[in-house]
Amino acid sequence: MKATRFLQNAIPSKVSQITVEGFANAVLKVWRPSNDPRQTATIGLAISGGVDSMALAFLCSRLKELKTAAADQPDPKHDILSSVKFQAFVVDHGVRRGSDLEAQAVSKLLERQGIPTDVLKIQWPEDATLKLNFESLARKYRFRTLGQACSERGIGSLFLAHHEDDQAETVMMRLVAGHRSKGLMGIKEHSEIPECYGIHGVHESGGIDDPRMRWSEGPPASAPEVEDHERGTLASRPQLLTENGGVRVYRPLLAFSKQQLTATCQGNSVEWFEDHTNRDQTLTKRNAIRHMFATHSLPSALTKPSLLSLSLKIRAKETQRQATITSLLTQCKITHLDLRTGTAKVQFPDLSLSTHPQATSGQTAAELLKRIAMLVSPEQHIELSSLHGAVAHLFPELLPGATRPPPATPVAPPPAFTVCGVYFQRVGATTVSGGEATRKPRWLVSRQPYPSRAKEKDARRYHVKFPPADGGVWSPWRLWDGRYWIRVQNRSSRTLLVRPLLPSEWPDVALRLGDDHSARVKRICREKATGARWTVLAVVARLHDGREVVVALPTFGLDLNLYAIEGWDSVKWEIRYKKIDIAGLRISDEKGEVE
Repeated sequence: MKATRFLQNAIPSKVSQITVEGFANAVLKVWRPSNDPRQTATIGLAISGGVDSMALAFLCSRLKELKTAAADQPDPKHDILSSVKFQAFVVDHGVRRGSDLEAQAVSKLLERQGIPTDVLKIQWPEDATLKLNFESLARKYRFRTLGQACSERGIGSLFLAHHEDDQAETVMMRLVAGHRSKGLMGIKEHSEIPECYGIHGVHESGGIDDPRMRWSEGPPASAPEVEDHERGTLASRPQLLTENGGVRVYRPLLAFSKQQLTATCQGNSVEWFEDHTNRDQTLTKRNAIRHMFATHSLPSALTKPSLLSLSLKIRAKETQRQATITSLLTQCKITHLDLRTGTAKVQFPDLSLSTHPQATSGQTAAELLKRIAMLVSPEQHIELSSLHGAVAHLFPELLPGATRPPPATPVAPPPAFTVCGVYFQRVGATTVSGGEATRKPRWLVSRQPYPSRAKEKDARRYHVKFPPADGGVWSPWRLWDGRYWIRVQNRSSRTLLVRPLLPSEWPDVALRLGDDHSARVKRICREKATGARWTVLAVVARLHDGREVVVALPTFGLDLNLYAIEGWDSVKWEIRYKKIDIAGLRISDEKGEVE
């Protein structure tokens, strides 16, 4: 069914409008400017032309009035917002006749409000518009188009126009789908941009290259490069830079109702376009629920106010639980975090000794485990439901009937195990002595090993190709194995591959590294994790006869000097570790501590 639109003009309304001051307070609740005071923020606006997004655009265009209105009693926070610039984006899906004209019409309305606007046309893959999951694909390509447009313009914040009614509908949809607990919090006030995983400069990356893309939580985490013999603390270990930044989405209208947004547009002669397909209850689940709210009398527990209240209560409870997790994270003893190999050692706290009321919750333990696992996991997300078995291994004190052993009694070592792409190995024996809670073992965590030697050919799915490039052009940044961002300047005559180092290749690699480098790499990997050598990435050249030769170990900064390959001396690379959340973690080495 074609979605026709018509221009909606101002109609008087009795519902209160949203004031500029009220909107400014809502913005400051969810959004923070860059840490760099020299940066004047530019915020992206995702505008569809409907009443919700046009109200968002109008309110943003009026923020500059704050400075004049508060001249007598200036508010530093409002002063920040008054200097913010906005850039609107209108996405043309291009699947309906006349969609380009509609997008241009919306653009003209925004330009009339003084907001610079770009119309973005989605580049669909072949046959995408014919697929049954078109709605999901449309969401994916819409966000990717928006994210890349923001990144190209150095915009790290994108405002979306979700409102209070959307929140109630989302909670209802999740109730119907059987969600519980966190799922019923509904739409987040802010998050990383969805559907953009693996796109450099858009998803959790880009802040090193463009300070405008850094989030306000702080600068990129990294450690200085020093000689390997200077050992003892994290800072004395050569570390890769870790990525930071990317595009985040913010929803400053979640505290306002659809009626308030409509009244704001009506009261200020703001025109918008109405899409009648939003009223077709047979088209989407959200449309059906919206129709149900509008035409049916529901039990009080399922009314919009009740659903919104439920969302807020669960959010408050989750905020309290996250505070508990943050406190418990400071009690985790993390040592030997080495980004070159993607390994670390960790000793979890005994949760049975904690005074936090939520500490003995299995979900709290799973969240704690998730934060640590994500330091080295190749996975984009880790579902808490997948961690139940691992929680039993790592937090046996939470099991029914668990009791503390007598002092100096050895604790049965839990087995090594794998969960969510992370390999856990117990390190050393554990006892309880002197009344101190030392029974918890230490664990060496690393990326799960790749397929065994018998299945080396299966590792080919981890290949990333970098063909020869003329003119010294750097390749785009590529995310390898969910852990490392790498780009290559390949001016040689050979296609280069980035893939795992294979066991069968080590003898030749060790020979060409020489005794010093070979022993160093083996020692680093040995002190980290059994098999860690085989989760290290290698740059490989493919020769004319089809053989593949390892020419570099980039995480160690080692070039194997294979000048037999034409042009190898003109090959360069840059490599960084994925963004990791180390907030609240106490990372130390055996002989010292770094907070």
